[in-house]
Amino acid sequence: MIALCCSFYYAQARSQNINGEKIIVGRESITIINFPDKVVNINFSDEAAYDYYIPKRREERSISIQFNKEKASGPVTGLLVNEGGRSHMFRLLFDSTYDINDDSRPPLWYDHSNLKELKAFVKNQKDPSETSTGDELAKEKERQKKEAAERREEALAAQKKSEESAVTKAPAAAAEESGSERRQREAALELARKEAKEKERQLQLAAEKEAAAQKAAEEQSRKEAAQLALQKEQDEKKQKALREQQNAEALAQAQKEAAEKEKRQQEQWAQKKKQEEEQRKRAAEELARKEAARKEAQERLAKLEAERQKKEAEKAYSEAGIWQRYGKKGIDLYNFPRNQVPTVNSDFYVVRDTLRNFRISDSLLHTDIPDKLNIVADKPINKGVVISLENIVFKDVHTYYKLKIENNTDEDFLMGRTYMYWYDGADRAKMMVKGSYLTYIGFFPLVRPKTTQHVVFVTRSPNMVNDESLVLFVDERRKEKGTASIVIPGSNYNKVLESVQVRVGTSTPGKTAAPATGGDSRTKKRAKNNRQL
Repeated sequence: MIALCCSFYYAQARSQNINGEKIIVGRESITIINFPDKVVNINFSDEAAYDYYIPKRREERSISIQFNKEKASGPVTGLLVNEGGRSHMFRLLFDSTYDINDDSRPPLWYDHSNLKELKAFVKNQKDPSETSTGDELAKEKERQKKEAAERREEALAAQKKSEESAVTKAPAAAAEESGSERRQREAALELARKEAKEKERQLQLAAEKEAAAQKAAEEQSRKEAAQLALQKEQDEKKQKALREQQNAEALAQAQKEAAEKEKRQQEQWAQKKKQEEEQRKRAAEELARKEAARKEAQERLAKLEAERQKKEAEKAYSEAGIWQRYGKKGIDLYNFPRNQVPTVNSDFYVVRDTLRNFRISDSLLHTDIPDKLNIVADKPINKGVVISLENIVFKDVHTYYKLKIENNTDEDFLMGRTYMYWYDGADRAKMMVKGSYLTYIGFFPLVRPKTTQHVVFVTRSPNMVNDESLVLFVDERRKEKGTASIVIPGSNYNKVLESVQVRVGTSTPGKTAAPATGGDSRTKKRAKNNRQL
């Protein structure tokens, strides 16, 4: 029974073993092969091949193969990879003509990570003997060329669709907000203004009425006090006359009557004062109620006004607002910068690649990666926009550059053409490394004043040595605002690469093919050639 199980497992493993697949290695690019399980061993059939090819394990289930750039050419050799109980034999071919930017050639990425697809691949694979004669490299390039035709057609169709969408999008943005919504918002604001104005008028009338009533009451009190004083003076004169007549009884009676009269008058005065006090209290309560109503109306108006101002501010960054502020002036943020398209290869337009790059880039944007590089650009754009390279991340055959844009100015930063040049050890710009993806590339980032934003730039992974460098250039859409350049020394690039790659069978990070000589002393000079490129 045990023997039967072992036999079954062996048969299953053999049905998933790759035998003879041709793997191309280029001088300036990194080759990646993915597997469904952990890679445990890598061997070349020819010991001398280790002088030409540098194999390493990446993320346990992948291997990378880099060409030793100290060599002029590389031999054809066998590559044995053991993973998950399977043994794969590949034919490694060096292609000196492989161009990392060639749209007609797919990236050097062989993905066998899906077990079901691996089994189907092995089943459909031809016997190695059938393809062992003739020029293997020429046949493999011809096979890739045929596969690339469909890829190219897909990319061109996607590019055309993107351009058509951008053309129709810009004019439509001008009519983004419907008239009914705008009228409703304006009517609500106008109603609130009228209500607040009416509350103000009512409060003013109530205050004037209270002031008039207070003045009338004071005048009446003054008159009554004067009348009381006059009456008292007359009574005193009468009493004096009676005293003079020595009419004691009349005098007493008069004094009594005067006292009673004064008492009645005091009671009437007190009652009137009480009524006036109650009236003033009611008037004050009414005034307070009207003041509260006025305050509530003002707060409602202020809230609506704040909402209106916020909508107006946001409207400036809507599609219609962008078109009004920039599109009409010839700054079209809905399309690629005119000189951006040549820096993008067809990888960008292939849907499955774009979605994959989007998912990885989106993850990088929402993840705070430790051990930041923080390589700052040579100078700020527009005297206050600081761009820095935070991190470099390697995933399969692509390199992801996470950029941080800090806009310290009082105006928008309009990100324009973003491109990368590769410099050799003699400070010569050897080639442009085309980008396969840029975050928000369909609508280039607009970074608002006093804000910070991250973007991700993606290229096929270049095979660098330590004394080489990459220079990433970032333009502002408005040429007069300037350009920033970030120099990435090959030593920094390889240090990050080594952190994710190890030689199989050891925990020590792999070593680069060429020694780190003379790179850092030259890097600052390389950005100066920007205007000449």
